[in-house]
Amino acid sequence: MTVLTIALVALSLVASPLGAERLDEILAEMEKAGEQLRTLTADFQQTDHDAILQDQDLSRGKLYLELPGSVRWEHVEPAPKVLLIRNQLVRVYNVTAAQVDEFKQDSAARSGGMNLLVGFGSSNDEIAKNYDASLVEETASSVVLKLDPKPDSPASLFTAIVLTVDKKTWTPVRSVFHESNRDHTDIDFENVVINDTLPKDVFELDLPDDVVVIKH
Repeated sequence: MTVLTIALVALSLVASPLGAERLDEILAEMEKAGEQLRTLTADFQQTDHDAILQDQDLSRGKLYLELPGSVRWEHVEPAPKVLLIRNQLVRVYNVTAAQVDEFKQDSAARSGGMNLLVGFGSSNDEIAKNYDASLVEETASSVVLKLDPKPDSPASLFTAIVLTVDKKTWTPVRSVFHESNRDHTDIDFENVVINDTLPKDVFELDLPDDVVVIKH
């Protein structure tokens, strides 16, 4: 499907009552799945696109999520890094630099974390409040949604978010985040496991003695 075709499909879906009705059904399925979600693990591949430099950075790792509010993004390649959110505290551990940066969650928008988990779990009931959603495409196995942040919402960190949602689990398998400077970030999720037991102490940082902790 070409970009033009997707755009025309999106316009027709938004304009028609049938499209609006289907969008409501999809959001209801996502909200129901979110209410049942307790834990999630997934392998992820993240690609950060720089519009000015026409360059991109690729990283891979593991995501651990426990609701409400505990997240571990464990980057393995190309350099080890851990982004950990727990008890309203964001900690970014740069293994190579032997440094941890700590932020309060409400002042740590630049660190990502929960901002990158739109469509997972408890964030689903925030979609209608913070975004104007539209249905871009639907196949037998997935749907593609475009989320435009409403003015003055916490979601305004991004100009648009495009989610590809698996219809078996009603959770995203791909999230694309667009920024005002035309940069964008793609995150693909694979090997998703829902509501399984997580490793012990996965939301703790086991730090060597020489690590420097900087509180912001």
